[in-house]
Amino acid sequence: MSSHMPSHIMIIAGETSGDLLGADLMQALKRRDDGVMVTGIGGPKMTAQGLSSIFPMDEIAVMGLKEILPRLPQLFKRVDEAVQHALMSKPDVMVLIDSPEFNHRVAKRVKAKRPQTKIICYVAPHVWAWRRGRARKMRRYFDAVMAFLPFEPDVFAANDGPPCHFVGHPITDRLEALEPLPDIAPKYGLKKTDIPLAILPGSRVSEVNVLVPVFTQVLRMLDGRIDNLRPIIPLVPHMAETVRAKTANWPGRPIYIEDEGEKFAAFHLSRAALAASGTATMELALAGLPTVVAYNMGLMGDFLMRTMPVPSVVLPNLILDQPAMPEFLQERCDARLIAPLLQRMIEDDNVNAHYRDMLAAFRPAMRQQGEKPADRAAALTLSIISD
Repeated sequence: MSSHMPSHIMIIAGETSGDLLGADLMQALKRRDDGVMVTGIGGPKMTAQGLSSIFPMDEIAVMGLKEILPRLPQLFKRVDEAVQHALMSKPDVMVLIDSPEFNHRVAKRVKAKRPQTKIICYVAPHVWAWRRGRARKMRRYFDAVMAFLPFEPDVFAANDGPPCHFVGHPITDRLEALEPLPDIAPKYGLKKTDIPLAILPGSRVSEVNVLVPVFTQVLRMLDGRIDNLRPIIPLVPHMAETVRAKTANWPGRPIYIEDEGEKFAAFHLSRAALAASGTATMELALAGLPTVVAYNMGLMGDFLMRTMPVPSVVLPNLILDQPAMPEFLQERCDARLIAPLLQRMIEDDNVNAHYRDMLAAFRPAMRQQGEKPADRAAALTLSIISD
Protein backbone atom coordinates (compact mmCIF):
# COMPACT_ATOMS: atom_id res chain seq x y z
CA MET A 1 0.00 0.00 0.00
CA SER A 2 3.00 2.30 0.39
CA SER A 3 3.00 3.68 -3.19
CA HIS A 4 0.12 6.07 -2.44
CA MET A 5 0.09 9.16 -0.24
CA PRO A 6 -0.28 8.01 3.39
CA SER A 7 -3.89 8.15 4.60
CA HIS A 8 -4.70 10.96 7.02
CA ILE A 9 -7.33 9.96 9.56
CA MET A 10 -8.67 12.41 12.13
CA ILE A 11 -10.02 10.72 15.28
CA ILE A 12 -11.87 12.48 18.11
CA ALA A 13 -12.52 10.79 21.46
CA GLY A 14 -14.22 12.78 24.21
CA GLU A 15 -14.00 10.47 27.23
CA THR A 16 -12.08 7.57 28.77
CA SER A 17 -14.02 4.78 27.03
CA GLY A 18 -13.59 6.54 23.68
CA ASP A 19 -9.86 7.02 24.30
CA LEU A 20 -9.52 3.25 24.72
CA LEU A 21 -11.49 2.55 21.52
CA GLY A 22 -9.42 5.18 19.69
CA ALA A 23 -6.13 3.63 20.82
CA ASP A 24 -7.25 0.14 19.71
CA LEU A 25 -8.37 1.60 16.38
CA MET A 26 -5.01 3.37 15.89
CA GLN A 27 -3.16 0.09 16.48
CA ALA A 28 -5.42 -1.77 14.06
CA LEU A 29 -5.01 0.95 11.41
CA LYS A 30 -1.21 0.80 11.67
CA ARG A 31 -1.32 -2.99 11.23
CA ARG A 32 -3.16 -2.47 7.94
CA ASP A 33 -1.32 0.63 6.69
CA ASP A 34 1.93 1.47 8.48
CA GLY A 35 2.12 4.91 6.86
CA VAL A 36 -1.23 6.05 8.24
CA MET A 37 -1.21 9.49 9.86
CA VAL A 38 -3.60 10.12 12.74
CA THR A 39 -4.45 13.55 14.14
CA GLY A 40 -7.25 14.68 16.41
CA ILE A 41 -8.24 14.65 20.06
CA GLY A 42 -7.68 11.86 22.57
CA GLY A 43 -6.46 10.96 26.03
CA PRO A 44 -3.48 9.07 27.49
CA LYS A 45 -4.17 5.78 25.62
CA MET A 46 -4.27 7.46 22.20
CA THR A 47 -1.27 9.63 23.11
CA ALA A 48 0.65 6.42 23.90
CA GLN A 49 -0.16 5.30 20.33
CA GLY A 50 1.49 8.45 18.98
CA LEU A 51 -1.34 11.01 18.81
CA SER A 52 -0.51 14.57 19.71
CA SER A 53 -3.92 15.80 20.80
CA ILE A 54 -5.06 19.20 19.48
CA PHE A 55 -6.01 20.01 23.10
CA PRO A 56 -6.41 17.86 26.25
CA MET A 57 -9.34 15.46 25.97
CA ASP A 58 -10.54 16.13 29.51
CA GLU A 59 -11.59 19.63 28.43
CA ILE A 60 -14.50 18.10 26.52
CA ALA A 61 -15.17 15.10 28.79
CA VAL A 62 -18.19 16.58 30.56
CA MET A 63 -21.27 14.53 31.18
CA GLY A 64 -24.33 16.00 32.91
CA LEU A 65 -26.17 19.23 32.14
CA LYS A 66 -25.01 20.69 35.48
CA GLU A 67 -21.38 20.34 34.37
CA ILE A 68 -21.99 21.39 30.78
CA LEU A 69 -23.80 24.71 31.32
CA PRO A 70 -21.04 26.71 33.03
CA ARG A 71 -18.54 25.38 30.49
CA LEU A 72 -20.54 26.02 27.32
CA PRO A 73 -18.44 28.95 26.03
CA GLN A 74 -15.29 26.83 26.51
CA LEU A 75 -16.90 23.82 24.81
CA PHE A 76 -18.02 25.89 21.81
CA LYS A 77 -14.49 27.24 21.50
CA ARG A 78 -13.18 23.66 21.47
CA VAL A 79 -15.76 22.67 18.81
CA ASP A 80 -14.44 25.62 16.73
CA GLU A 81 -10.86 24.38 17.12
CA ALA A 82 -11.74 20.82 16.11
CA VAL A 83 -13.66 22.09 13.06
CA GLN A 84 -10.77 24.42 12.09
CA HIS A 85 -8.29 21.56 12.32
CA ALA A 86 -10.46 19.41 10.03
CA LEU A 87 -10.91 22.20 7.46
CA MET A 88 -7.21 23.13 7.44
CA SER A 89 -5.71 19.63 7.43
CA LYS A 90 -8.35 18.02 5.12
CA PRO A 91 -8.29 14.46 6.52
CA ASP A 92 -9.27 11.58 4.19
CA VAL A 93 -11.74 10.46 6.80
CA MET A 94 -12.87 11.54 10.29
CA VAL A 95 -13.78 8.96 12.95
CA LEU A 96 -15.80 10.56 15.76
CA ILE A 97 -16.04 8.24 18.77
CA ASP A 98 -19.16 8.43 20.96
CA SER A 99 -19.57 11.81 22.86
CA PRO A 100 -22.49 12.93 20.65
CA GLU A 101 -22.89 16.33 22.36
CA PHE A 102 -19.47 17.34 21.09
CA ASN A 103 -18.92 15.14 18.05
CA HIS A 104 -22.22 15.65 16.27
CA ARG A 105 -21.69 19.43 16.40
CA VAL A 106 -18.26 19.00 14.84
CA ALA A 107 -19.62 16.66 12.15
CA LYS A 108 -22.46 19.05 11.21
CA ARG A 109 -20.13 22.00 10.78
CA VAL A 110 -17.39 20.18 8.87
CA LYS A 111 -19.98 18.67 6.47
CA ALA A 112 -21.53 22.10 5.89
CA LYS A 113 -18.17 23.72 5.05
CA ARG A 114 -16.45 20.80 3.29
CA PRO A 115 -19.07 18.29 2.10
CA GLN A 116 -16.51 15.95 0.51
CA THR A 117 -15.00 15.07 3.93
CA LYS A 118 -15.94 11.48 4.84
CA ILE A 119 -17.18 11.29 8.45
CA ILE A 120 -17.80 8.12 10.47
CA CYS A 121 -19.69 7.87 13.76
CA TYR A 122 -18.06 5.15 15.92
CA VAL A 123 -20.45 3.81 18.61
CA ALA A 124 -24.01 4.38 17.45
CA PRO A 125 -26.21 6.54 19.68
CA HIS A 126 -29.10 4.43 21.04
CA VAL A 127 -31.67 5.47 18.45
CA TRP A 128 -33.30 2.04 18.91
CA ALA A 129 -34.32 3.03 22.44
CA TRP A 130 -35.50 6.61 22.02
CA ARG A 131 -35.77 9.43 19.45
CA ARG A 132 -35.51 7.27 16.34
CA GLY A 133 -35.76 10.47 14.26
CA ARG A 134 -32.09 11.12 15.10
CA ALA A 135 -31.09 8.44 12.58
CA ARG A 136 -32.39 10.45 9.62
CA LYS A 137 -30.78 13.67 10.89
CA MET A 138 -27.43 11.89 11.20
CA ARG A 139 -27.59 10.98 7.52
CA ARG A 140 -26.89 14.65 6.67
CA TYR A 141 -23.49 14.72 8.34
CA PHE A 142 -22.30 11.10 8.75
CA ASP A 143 -21.26 8.87 5.84
CA ALA A 144 -21.29 5.74 7.99
CA VAL A 145 -21.94 4.45 11.50
CA MET A 146 -19.94 1.69 13.22
CA ALA A 147 -22.15 -0.05 15.78
CA PHE A 148 -21.56 -2.34 18.78
CA LEU A 149 -24.93 -4.13 18.70
CA PRO A 150 -25.91 -6.60 15.96
CA PHE A 151 -29.45 -5.24 15.53
CA GLU A 152 -28.44 -1.58 15.10
CA PRO A 153 -27.83 -1.69 11.30
CA ASP A 154 -31.49 -2.72 10.80
CA VAL A 155 -32.73 0.09 13.06
CA PHE A 156 -30.69 2.70 11.15
CA ALA A 157 -31.89 1.30 7.80
CA ALA A 158 -35.54 1.30 8.91
CA ASN A 159 -35.26 4.92 10.07
CA ASP A 160 -33.48 6.35 7.03
CA GLY A 161 -30.15 6.69 8.81
CA PRO A 162 -26.64 6.60 7.34
CA PRO A 163 -25.25 3.15 6.36
CA CYS A 164 -24.60 1.34 9.65
CA HIS A 165 -22.14 -1.54 10.09
CA PHE A 166 -21.94 -3.91 13.06
CA VAL A 167 -18.26 -4.18 14.03
CA GLY A 168 -18.66 -6.29 17.16
CA HIS A 169 -18.69 -5.41 20.87
CA PRO A 170 -15.44 -4.75 22.79
CA ILE A 171 -16.86 -6.47 25.90
CA THR A 172 -15.74 -9.80 24.35
CA ASP A 173 -12.14 -8.51 24.17
CA ARG A 174 -12.35 -7.55 27.83
CA LEU A 175 -13.40 -11.05 28.85
CA GLU A 176 -10.74 -12.70 26.66
CA ALA A 177 -8.06 -10.53 28.28
CA LEU A 178 -9.09 -11.97 31.69
CA GLU A 179 -8.96 -15.63 30.64
CA PRO A 180 -7.94 -18.11 31.96
CA LEU A 181 -10.14 -17.18 34.94
CA PRO A 182 -8.87 -17.77 38.48
CA ASP A 183 -10.19 -20.61 40.66
CA ILE A 184 -11.92 -18.67 43.42
CA ALA A 185 -13.55 -21.54 45.36
CA PRO A 186 -10.62 -22.11 47.78
CA LYS A 187 -10.04 -18.38 48.39
CA TYR A 188 -13.68 -17.77 49.41
CA GLY A 189 -14.23 -21.13 51.09
CA LEU A 190 -16.88 -22.36 48.67
CA LYS A 191 -17.73 -26.02 49.31
CA LYS A 192 -18.85 -28.59 46.72
CA THR A 193 -22.26 -28.61 48.39
CA ASP A 194 -22.69 -24.81 48.23
CA ILE A 195 -25.01 -23.33 45.59
CA PRO A 196 -23.52 -19.97 44.51
CA LEU A 197 -26.03 -17.31 43.39
CA ALA A 198 -24.59 -14.16 41.79
CA ILE A 199 -26.41 -11.01 42.90
CA LEU A 200 -25.85 -7.63 41.23
CA PRO A 201 -28.00 -4.87 42.71
CA GLY A 202 -26.85 -2.08 40.36
CA SER A 203 -24.12 0.53 40.17
CA ARG A 204 -26.07 3.69 41.05
CA VAL A 205 -27.23 4.81 44.47
CA SER A 206 -30.86 5.05 43.30
CA GLU A 207 -30.81 1.49 41.90
CA VAL A 208 -29.21 0.01 45.00
CA ASN A 209 -31.67 1.77 47.32
CA VAL A 210 -34.66 0.38 45.41
CA LEU A 211 -33.36 -3.10 44.60
CA VAL A 212 -31.54 -4.22 47.76
CA PRO A 213 -34.77 -4.41 49.83
CA VAL A 214 -36.44 -6.47 47.06
CA PHE A 215 -33.39 -8.74 46.66
CA THR A 216 -33.24 -9.15 50.46
CA GLN A 217 -36.83 -10.45 50.46
CA VAL A 218 -36.09 -12.81 47.56
CA LEU A 219 -33.11 -14.26 49.46
CA ARG A 220 -35.11 -14.68 52.68
CA MET A 221 -37.79 -16.57 50.73
CA LEU A 222 -35.22 -18.83 49.03
CA ASP A 223 -33.23 -19.36 52.23
CA GLY A 224 -36.04 -21.44 53.72
CA ARG A 225 -36.39 -23.55 50.57
CA ILE A 226 -32.86 -24.12 49.23
CA ASP A 227 -30.04 -25.41 51.42
CA ASN A 228 -26.49 -24.02 51.16
CA LEU A 229 -27.35 -21.01 49.01
CA ARG A 230 -24.32 -18.67 48.92
CA PRO A 231 -24.87 -15.15 47.59
CA ILE A 232 -21.87 -13.80 45.62
CA ILE A 233 -21.92 -10.03 45.23
CA PRO A 234 -19.51 -8.34 42.79
CA LEU A 235 -18.89 -4.78 43.98
CA VAL A 236 -18.29 -1.64 41.93
CA PRO A 237 -15.71 0.58 43.69
CA HIS A 238 -17.86 3.70 44.30
CA MET A 239 -20.75 1.63 45.72
CA ALA A 240 -18.74 -1.03 47.60
CA GLU A 241 -19.25 0.30 51.15
CA THR A 242 -22.94 1.02 50.68
CA VAL A 243 -23.68 -2.44 49.25
CA ARG A 244 -21.63 -4.22 51.95
CA ALA A 245 -23.51 -2.34 54.67
CA LYS A 246 -26.94 -3.04 53.18
CA THR A 247 -26.31 -6.77 52.60
CA ALA A 248 -24.21 -7.68 55.64
CA ASN A 249 -27.13 -9.44 57.38
CA TRP A 250 -28.20 -11.46 54.32
CA PRO A 251 -28.65 -15.21 54.85
CA GLY A 252 -25.98 -17.52 53.42
CA ARG A 253 -22.88 -15.49 54.43
CA PRO A 254 -22.46 -13.30 51.31
CA ILE A 255 -19.15 -13.38 49.46
CA TYR A 256 -17.97 -9.99 48.16
CA ILE A 257 -15.82 -9.75 45.04
CA GLU A 258 -13.97 -6.67 43.79
CA ASP A 259 -11.68 -8.07 41.09
CA GLU A 260 -12.81 -8.22 37.44
CA GLY A 261 -11.32 -11.66 36.73
CA GLU A 262 -12.78 -13.06 39.95
CA LYS A 263 -16.18 -11.63 39.01
CA PHE A 264 -16.30 -13.61 35.74
CA ALA A 265 -14.96 -16.65 37.61
CA ALA A 266 -17.87 -16.26 40.05
CA PHE A 267 -20.32 -16.14 37.12
CA HIS A 268 -18.90 -19.42 35.82
CA LEU A 269 -19.24 -21.07 39.24
CA SER A 270 -22.74 -19.74 39.93
CA ARG A 271 -25.95 -21.66 39.36
CA ALA A 272 -27.97 -18.53 38.51
CA ALA A 273 -28.02 -14.74 38.95
CA LEU A 274 -30.34 -11.99 40.11
CA ALA A 275 -29.38 -8.65 38.59
CA ALA A 276 -30.36 -5.05 38.01
CA SER A 277 -30.96 -4.11 34.37
CA GLY A 278 -27.80 -2.57 32.87
CA THR A 279 -24.28 -3.43 31.70
CA ALA A 280 -24.16 -6.35 34.14
CA THR A 281 -26.69 -8.25 32.01
CA MET A 282 -24.22 -8.19 29.09
CA GLU A 283 -21.46 -9.65 31.28
CA LEU A 284 -23.79 -12.33 32.68
CA ALA A 285 -24.93 -13.23 29.15
CA LEU A 286 -21.28 -13.54 28.02
CA ALA A 287 -20.75 -15.99 30.88
CA GLY A 288 -23.93 -17.85 29.82
CA LEU A 289 -25.38 -17.62 33.34
CA PRO A 290 -29.18 -18.01 33.74
CA THR A 291 -30.31 -14.64 35.08
CA VAL A 292 -33.45 -13.00 36.41
CA VAL A 293 -33.46 -9.25 35.77
CA ALA A 294 -35.30 -6.86 38.09
CA TYR A 295 -35.68 -3.09 37.87
CA ASN A 296 -37.93 -0.35 39.12
CA MET A 297 -37.40 3.30 38.27
CA GLY A 298 -40.72 4.57 39.64
CA LEU A 299 -42.66 7.13 37.60
CA MET A 300 -39.73 7.89 35.32
CA GLY A 301 -39.55 4.18 34.50
CA ASP A 302 -43.28 3.98 33.77
CA PHE A 303 -42.89 6.85 31.32
CA LEU A 304 -39.84 5.30 29.60
CA MET A 305 -41.48 1.87 29.36
CA ARG A 306 -44.45 3.44 27.56
CA THR A 307 -42.29 5.46 25.16
CA MET A 308 -39.52 2.97 24.29
CA PRO A 309 -40.33 1.28 20.98
CA VAL A 310 -38.65 -2.01 21.97
CA PRO A 311 -40.04 -5.28 23.35
CA SER A 312 -37.46 -5.49 26.16
CA VAL A 313 -35.13 -3.23 28.15
CA VAL A 314 -32.61 -6.05 28.61
CA LEU A 315 -29.93 -5.88 25.90
CA PRO A 316 -29.21 -9.64 25.70
CA ASN A 317 -32.93 -10.24 25.05
CA LEU A 318 -32.90 -7.69 22.20
CA ILE A 319 -29.67 -9.10 20.76
CA LEU A 320 -30.86 -12.72 20.90
CA ASP A 321 -34.41 -11.71 19.95
CA GLN A 322 -35.86 -13.97 22.64
CA PRO A 323 -36.61 -13.78 26.39
CA ALA A 324 -33.28 -15.30 27.42
CA MET A 325 -33.36 -13.34 30.70
CA PRO A 326 -36.80 -13.08 32.35
CA GLU A 327 -37.46 -9.46 33.39
CA PHE A 328 -39.44 -8.17 36.35
CA LEU A 329 -39.84 -4.45 35.76
CA GLN A 330 -41.61 -1.60 37.55
CA GLU A 331 -44.54 -2.94 39.66
CA ARG A 332 -43.54 -6.53 38.75
CA CYS A 333 -40.22 -5.93 40.56
CA ASP A 334 -41.66 -7.84 43.50
CA ALA A 335 -40.02 -10.59 45.55
CA ARG A 336 -43.23 -12.70 45.51
CA LEU A 337 -43.03 -12.88 41.69
CA ILE A 338 -39.23 -13.16 41.40
CA ALA A 339 -38.52 -15.84 44.04
CA PRO A 340 -40.58 -18.71 42.53
CA LEU A 341 -38.94 -18.38 39.08
CA LEU A 342 -35.45 -17.99 40.54
CA GLN A 343 -36.08 -21.09 42.68
CA ARG A 344 -37.05 -23.12 39.59
CA MET A 345 -33.99 -21.81 37.76
CA ILE A 346 -31.77 -23.01 40.61
CA GLU A 347 -33.46 -26.33 41.45
CA ASP A 348 -34.78 -27.63 38.12
CA ASP A 349 -32.00 -28.85 35.81
CA ASN A 350 -34.26 -28.58 32.75
CA VAL A 351 -35.21 -24.97 33.46
CA ASN A 352 -31.56 -24.09 34.12
CA ALA A 353 -30.45 -25.80 30.89
CA HIS A 354 -33.21 -24.06 28.91
CA TYR A 355 -31.80 -20.62 29.82
CA ARG A 356 -28.19 -21.71 29.32
CA ASP A 357 -29.06 -22.95 25.81
CA MET A 358 -30.57 -19.59 24.85
CA LEU A 359 -27.59 -17.67 26.25
CA ALA A 360 -25.03 -19.89 24.47
CA ALA A 361 -25.70 -17.90 21.27
CA PHE A 362 -24.78 -14.59 22.93
CA ARG A 363 -20.99 -14.64 22.83
CA PRO A 364 -20.75 -15.51 19.10
CA ALA A 365 -23.42 -12.87 18.36
CA MET A 366 -21.20 -10.14 19.82
CA ARG A 367 -18.44 -10.69 17.24
CA GLN A 368 -18.61 -9.98 13.52
CA GLN A 369 -17.24 -13.17 11.89
CA GLY A 370 -14.99 -13.76 14.89
CA GLU A 371 -12.92 -10.61 14.28
CA LYS A 372 -11.98 -8.08 16.95
CA PRO A 373 -14.09 -4.88 16.80
CA ALA A 374 -11.01 -2.66 16.30
CA ASP A 375 -9.95 -4.70 13.26
CA ARG A 376 -13.41 -4.50 11.70
CA ALA A 377 -13.50 -0.77 12.44
CA ALA A 378 -10.05 -0.20 10.88
CA ALA A 379 -10.98 -2.13 7.72
CA LEU A 380 -14.21 -0.11 7.35
CA THR A 381 -12.42 3.20 7.96
CA LEU A 382 -9.85 2.51 5.27
CA SER A 383 -12.45 1.18 2.82
CA ILE A 384 -14.42 4.44 3.13
CA ILE A 385 -11.34 6.39 2.01
CA SER A 386 -11.08 4.37 -1.19
CA ASP A 387 -14.83 4.56 -1.97
